[in-house]
Amino acid sequence: MADYLSPLTDNSVAAAVQDAYNLFSDRRAALGLSNPGTLDNIAREVQKDVLLSNFMFSGLRADLTKVFGMSPLFRVSHAFSMGSSGNLPPYAFSAMYGSPKVFMQGNFGSDGALAAVGNYRWTPKLVTKTNTQIMAGASQGLMQIDNDYTGDDFSASIKAFNPSCLEGGLTGIFVGSYLQSITPSLALGFEAIWQRQGMNTRPETALSYSARYKTSDWIASAQLQAQGVLSASYWRKLGERVEAGVDMNLQFAPNAAAVMMGGPSKDGTTSIGAKYDFRASTFRAQVDSAGKVSCLLEKRIAMPLALTFAGEIDQAKQTAKLGLAVSLEIAGEELMEQQDKLEAQGNMIPPPF
Repeated sequence: MADYLSPLTDNSVAAAVQDAYNLFSDRRAALGLSNPGTLDNIAREVQKDVLLSNFMFSGLRADLTKVFGMSPLFRVSHAFSMGSSGNLPPYAFSAMYGSPKVFMQGNFGSDGALAAVGNYRWTPKLVTKTNTQIMAGASQGLMQIDNDYTGDDFSASIKAFNPSCLEGGLTGIFVGSYLQSITPSLALGFEAIWQRQGMNTRPETALSYSARYKTSDWIASAQLQAQGVLSASYWRKLGERVEAGVDMNLQFAPNAAAVMMGGPSKDGTTSIGAKYDFRASTFRAQVDSAGKVSCLLEKRIAMPLALTFAGEIDQAKQTAKLGLAVSLEIAGEELMEQQDKLEAQGNMIPPPF
């Protein structure tokens, strides 16, 4: 068998390609580049940590959580809401299971909505994520499949939204993204989209570009999409417990009125926010160019009990929203001791979220 494979292994072209690849890999390793994160989270510090987009709510909420295990993680929760202006049902039941390789979560609302998430970690660098949603009264649900690969100095992802071959061809939305560290501070990436709603329509494609620059105390990022959307963000750590961020979104979208006037319309918003971490609470405040002023306070009263207060004033529409949430997490003393022991040993491996 070795004699049979020797012509392939001794091929000069293959050897030259292998040597060039090894030299390229050695030079990349010598640069000391780190993983830049995923393209979806290129502005995570501003959009998901400082600003209130993922935290704002209105009305009254109560979340009751019972923890049955820490390793593996297993918990169930009951959520009650009243007077909410969003899509929250009056009651929702949720169950979660997580291990170093598997993560599963299901949510069922009293309005008939169903959501299920299932992730599996094939290797320390490769994770497959699935997300299924069925809304009450909707004619079509959502099926999303993600494959994320985290390299030493890059991240790559392939996503599919409602993929199907039942119409005699491929339909759905497919997204591929790649983010590469160029220097220890700079990372560049792109995202390509291919979509086709049906076999009777032509496929559409789009390409967007991204950049991220990171230092020890500030991060800046920018994204340029093919639809004429420019997004930019800036995050800075002002102190040990204080963070601030600016997020800007500018759209150059043509419409009928703009065409008659001889140019595309320009629409954009800018949001400025700050986050302050106290010893047992977190305060966030935000103001944007649309005239909205928002704040949110998360306060942990005791180990199992937490309160959240949210408020928003829209100066342009002359409206106001208030929200109050109570969260209660119940766990036995043995589970709390187990969690403290794992945290002290540093053996808590997060599930593949």
